[in-house]
Amino acid sequence: MAMPGRGGILTCHIENIEMLYASYLSFVSNGALFVPSNDAQQLGNEVFIAITLPNFSERLPMNGKVVWINAKTQGGRPAGFAVQIGTDIAGQRIKNEVERLLAGKIDGLQSTYTM
Repeated sequence: MAMPGRGGILTCHIENIEMLYASYLSFVSNGALFVPSNDAQQLGNEVFIAITLPNFSERLPMNGKVVWINAKTQGGRPAGFAVQIGTDIAGQRIKNEVERLLAGKIDGLQSTYTM
């Protein structure tokens, strides 16, 4: 769940592989992560999020652009927004770790937070 952090920085803790699978948008260029949140966002907003991935103790910094919005909870999908993973070194580290954790599952048929 995303929570406002110090200075307007959002934090997102992805607890397990199932939550990571539901959060990852592999069809977005360079990937994106869904952040469950009631904070209002607009498409194209630049945001900074500190993300904790499953089995990680450290928060990974991520700059990105809002590319998806679920304005409200419906159909079993939480309210929130997806942030495109940046192409900088920090973004590439996150993308690589997400894809490593989801190896063999990315193109699965389970429902996600966005589709």
